[in-house]
Amino acid sequence: MCYSVIEVEDMLDIVMKQQKTKRYIIFFLTAMIGFYGLYLFLDVLANISLSHIFNEWGIPLFILHQFLNLVMAFFAASMISLSHINMKLNRREPKGSTSIPFLSFIFGLLTFGCAPCVIAFFSAIGIAFTPIIFPYGNLLWKVILLVLLAGGWLWILYSIQHNTCNVQYSQKKKPID
Repeated sequence: MCYSVIEVEDMLDIVMKQQKTKRYIIFFLTAMIGFYGLYLFLDVLANISLSHIFNEWGIPLFILHQFLNLVMAFFAASMISLSHINMKLNRREPKGSTSIPFLSFIFGLLTFGCAPCVIAFFSAIGIAFTPIIFPYGNLLWKVILLVLLAGGWLWILYSIQHNTCNVQYSQKKKPID
């Protein structure tokens, strides 16, 4: 007796193949540029201008901050892109896939972003809030955010890997003799 065989691929492999198509490469790069711009905007809010950052921190620290911004933008854009592909394929979104990148921006705004803006906003609605200021342009906050984004990225990969598609058969297959 022979049965018809269906090859099974991991959901993560299918999503990664889709990510390599032109459409999703453009989607990913657009999201990455957008997130990099947001993180760069937070740096400018916290430190007046890019030239001030460059002069205040020096070349090595400036490059380190920009590298961290790029890595954080990669994680955020990757989460958005992979979850978008996954949702297109099986109509389900991995838990936290789009909220984690958004929350990363809020976290950045509250910590290493424009602290005076946030303090003024919260005090206007009656909340006392003061972020801790760390040396080297609040580098520790960026590292903490990077770890949170990496954890979220791993969670998205895990949830896509363990996701299943429902396959509906129109009729029951009979064994071939």
